[in-house]
Amino acid sequence: MANEEKKDENLDIEDKENQDEDCIEAEIVEDDEKEATKKPSDEVNEYQERYQRLMADFDNYKKREEANKADFKKFASSSLVEKLLPVIDNLDRALAKADENDAFVEGVVMTRKELLKVLANEGLEEIPSDGCEFDHNIHQAVLAEDSDEVESNHIIETFQKGYKLNGRLLRPAMVKVAN
Repeated sequence: MANEEKKDENLDIEDKENQDEDCIEAEIVEDDEKEATKKPSDEVNEYQERYQRLMADFDNYKKREEANKADFKKFASSSLVEKLLPVIDNLDRALAKADENDAFVEGVVMTRKELLKVLANEGLEEIPSDGCEFDHNIHQAVLAEDSDEVESNHIIETFQKGYKLNGRLLRPAMVKVAN
C-alpha cells in the first residue's frame, strides 16, 4: 500500500510537470503567432509616427526655450530700473523747487533727460496720469475728493509717477481721483 501511494505521488508530480510544460509551450506559440501576423510595414509606420511626434515635441521645446530667453533678456534689467526710479523721483522733486535759470539746474535737467532716454531704450515708459481717466490696473488711488474742475473718475493730481517696462507694469502711479 505504501508503494501504491508513492506511485500515485510520482504520477501527480509528473502530471504537474507536464501541465507546466504545456502552458509554457502554448505561450511561446501565441507570441510567435502575434509576431508572424505583424507586417514589417506596420512596424516602420509605427516608428515613423513616433519619430515625427518626437521631432514635433523637440521643436516645441526649442520654441518655448527661445521665448523664455527673449523674456529673460527683456526683463533682466527690471531690478536695476526699479532701483533707479526713486532717483528719478528725487530729481523731479529737486527740479520742481529749483530756479530754472540756474546753470546747475540746467545740468541736472539734461542729466535727468539722458537717464530717462537710456531707460526708455531699455523699454521703460511713463504711465500717463494727470487729467486721464482712472484705471485701477495702472493707477493706485491714494485720495478721492469732489472736484468741479475735473470729471468724475478722472485723475486730479499725481503724487508719484508710474512706469511700465516692456509693457509690464513696474510701478503703478499714485494719484488723487475725482469723485
